[in-house]
Amino acid sequence: MNGRRIFRGCMVGAALIIGGVAIYFVFAYLATSIAVGNSGLKPFYQQSLRAMWLAFCAQLGLLAVVLLYAAGRPRGISRQMVTVLAFMPMLSTVMLFWFAASRVGGAFLGAAALLMLIAAFAWPTDPTDEESAVESQTLVRSPGGPRGP
Repeated sequence: MNGRRIFRGCMVGAALIIGGVAIYFVFAYLATSIAVGNSGLKPFYQQSLRAMWLAFCAQLGLLAVVLLYAAGRPRGISRQMVTVLAFMPMLSTVMLFWFAASRVGGAFLGAAALLMLIAAFAWPTDPTDEESAVESQTLVRSPGGPRGP
């Protein structure tokens, strides 16, 4: 298996895991919102908790979209950026285990972070066939032969 396939597989796997965790937390938001509403906290704190919960879900959703984009266009993202982005689910894993005792969500995010790190090490270093295909599509065909725009 070459590095490109490993990269794409890990990035798609991480995106699906992170997207699944985001959906899980969106559904958990419904029960959490009711519990926060009945908690007796001041309205400011209730709204802050709800906003942070939804922001976490949005962050995970956006990260999943970025990973899917990177899986489709490996040259659209650098190895260093994949490594830096892996810190987001890694930090979320630590926070979920430490503060929220959410073992399932934390374990899945930890697995996604590991897949992202594997993808960073397998990041393709050779020019791709798809880049040369895009380059050849931009050439203008004329009776005298191909020429650049």
